[in-house]
Amino acid sequence: MLFILFLWIALAIVVGVMAKGRGRNGFGWTVLAVLISPPVAGVFLMSIANRSPHASQPIPASHIDCPLCGGRILREARVCRHCGGDVTQALSQADPPVVREGYWFDDLNPSVELKRTAGRVTRAQAQPPWLVVDQALDSIVIGSRWPGQLWRVRVVKLGDMSGLVADPGYWRAVTVELLDELPLSVLFGPQGEAVLDIIQKIDTLTRAQAQALADNVPHDAWMAYSRAWMRWSRQNEAGEPGAGDADEWRGVLAASRRGDKARSPIHSGFLLIHSQLRQRAARVEGDGAFILVEEDGETEQTLNPLWQGACDALLFAAMARAAPQYVSEDDALTLVQAWNRVFDAAPPRA
Repeated sequence: MLFILFLWIALAIVVGVMAKGRGRNGFGWTVLAVLISPPVAGVFLMSIANRSPHASQPIPASHIDCPLCGGRILREARVCRHCGGDVTQALSQADPPVVREGYWFDDLNPSVELKRTAGRVTRAQAQPPWLVVDQALDSIVIGSRWPGQLWRVRVVKLGDMSGLVADPGYWRAVTVELLDELPLSVLFGPQGEAVLDIIQKIDTLTRAQAQALADNVPHDAWMAYSRAWMRWSRQNEAGEPGAGDADEWRGVLAASRRGDKARSPIHSGFLLIHSQLRQRAARVEGDGAFILVEEDGETEQTLNPLWQGACDALLFAAMARAAPQYVSEDDALTLVQAWNRVFDAAPPRA
């Protein structure tokens, strides 16, 4: 009985030492542990905020936080000076740190407040919009965010991940560490330079060039475009796609594919080309570049036939030039016909 009493008091003293290391009243926590139970007091202590002045300070390279009590100790220490615990054993049993590395597209939007320091980017406030770090290049959504910079990053501080499906393919981050800047072409696959070339042409596209592109689109180009989409969607399936499914792919800019998070044969390239062409049409022709179409009781603004034809021609060229692995030799000639006649480009290699 006497041994149990001494053990009880000893454990209560340990709780008091741990409490002191966490910025609490050591004597008060010792008394509390004696009264209610050292294990219960210890669990409660670890569940409340750490008031230690070290808790809100960055950890210097020479120190670590004790895995047992949270007190700041030297990195080479074997025994914690706060709680007396065996640090070496605790560290060897701890789970390895989770490393979250991925890709972040920085659209350099001045309306989003970011703190940029040497090698790090942090949201000014830990709230949306988060820094979205994709785990793979093919899942990055650019939309109309162009131009920008592409970085390989490491997530330093996670944002709110609640409300997401399991394994969404990206992280919401508050702070990221910049590891490497990558060329923008990798956003669109191995032949991504072809997409950048098309986007560059869009920047200076004239109405006359748009008209010429539209006039030179072959009548069967949509079939060739659709066949490429079907080959991509069935990449892991045997056989050639059937003609009966072609209409389902007419006008498609992005889609999902079983087995991965890819959005298209050139990732977000089709969406970006469409977005950039719409912006160019508006700059060149204003509201005249668009028509209003009513469908299912809703009115939608779409490109007029001239600019839509130009957009189609550029989408076709992007498929043939940036995703040749999904395009047959005959289809490639069909898809680049308008592009070649307007820009005098060399035929793509299948």
